[in-house]
Amino acid sequence: MDLGTYKDNNHTIESDQALDNLTSANRNTEEEFQNFMQRVTEIKKIVSKLASDDLKEQEIGKTLADEILDRKKEEEISEVEELKIKTNRTVINKFSVNDDTSDPNKMGQEAFMRTIEKDAAERAADRKIRNERAETLKKIGNGAFKEGDYEKAVTYFTKAIEQRKDSSVLWNNRALSYMNLELFEKALHDCEWALKVSNSNLKALLNSAKCYKKLHNEAKCNEFIELARERNPHFKKFIDDFEKELDTISNVYANRLIDDV
Repeated sequence: MDLGTYKDNNHTIESDQALDNLTSANRNTEEEFQNFMQRVTEIKKIVSKLASDDLKEQEIGKTLADEILDRKKEEEISEVEELKIKTNRTVINKFSVNDDTSDPNKMGQEAFMRTIEKDAAERAADRKIRNERAETLKKIGNGAFKEGDYEKAVTYFTKAIEQRKDSSVLWNNRALSYMNLELFEKALHDCEWALKVSNSNLKALLNSAKCYKKLHNEAKCNEFIELARERNPHFKKFIDDFEKELDTISNVYANRLIDDV
């Protein structure tokens, strides 16, 4: 069987179009961006070591990856504490009637448009940084997955999802990691989110069918196979073959279903 989204481990790269619906917008200074790019360089180094044929290099990569994850947890705790301090010291600022940026009705059209453009630029910069973070975290998760360390894969895919909840690739990859851990309910939850991003996503539909098969729910299994046919009629033969072989699909086959974009 052959399908662009179901290739062997050596050719698992699939393009997944992002949905531009991120709603959060944080201020990002140049210093923050440079700090992040430095972390990206560190993570790329780790990915290179994890992909090395040298076992010692792989071990070094795993150690460095764990250190970054631990550091991230410490930073998150620090940020929470800092937010508490700032909140306790915050007072309500009352805008002067002469401040023409406090009310769009009181500012000129040109000034108002500059404000809108600035907000849009900040959101775009924030989205770019989040996408880059998600990409590097996903690469580490994919490396852990291919090594059979599914718990670590779940950890990194979760971190990536925190940056990009609009990626069906990330939801599908974590779902497959859960499936290899035989946590089928959790996998179904992630497949559901992948389908919220794209309701015709073939991988999420077939992985849902497989999860229900493992949970001995034949009715739901058949329901998702039919949904896959309805929403992907051009893959009918592949889906028919999938259904025939569903009872005998091994974990080795499941490992081929990961997206490695």
